[in-house]
Amino acid sequence: MRHDHQINGWAYRLRPVGLEDAGLIIDLRGGEGQRARFLHPISPDPALQREWIARYLDRENDYYWVIERLDGKRCEGLVGIYDLKPGERMAEWGRWILRPDSLAAAESALLIYRTAFETLKLDSLYCLTIADNLPVVSFHDSCGLPRVDRLRGHLTLGDQKYDAIKHLCAVDGWPALRNRLEPQAQLIARRLQRSK
Repeated sequence: MRHDHQINGWAYRLRPVGLEDAGLIIDLRGGEGQRARFLHPISPDPALQREWIARYLDRENDYYWVIERLDGKRCEGLVGIYDLKPGERMAEWGRWILRPDSLAAAESALLIYRTAFETLKLDSLYCLTIADNLPVVSFHDSCGLPRVDRLRGHLTLGDQKYDAIKHLCAVDGWPALRNRLEPQAQLIARRLQRSK
């Protein structure tokens, strides 16, 4: 969806994805390896990726961002809020992928929740993670997010079905989540500042 929601943190920002990001998306989401194992495969063709972005820009209730460093604008990853149900004031967040050496996990999650609850005024935000993706499931657990469901065979990649873990944050849980993530994000920002 075409939007102008740019959200700055201490070390990172979320900026809207544009057609010029086709190569970045292919670089981050394409290929083989552990990170790609839990992602829907995409075409390595930049023209097809630009077509996907063009369709995304016309879709309602779908927000997609590049995660980038505030200093130097190094692109660190991608993240989105989608399947927004305006009547229920609920959405899913995902499409989350970071470079292997990125330190943006805590702050990018913080910025997504901040956008959901403070900008989009949602009542709840949830994420679905393949149960076998233990590092990401563990990250959500460490944030104190409740596991509200285990959806058997809910996600399909290629010809294989996977269980999904559903974590949910309601708006009344946002202050506690913010208090958990902010110190981590600030610590990483100070670390990055010292390493300049």
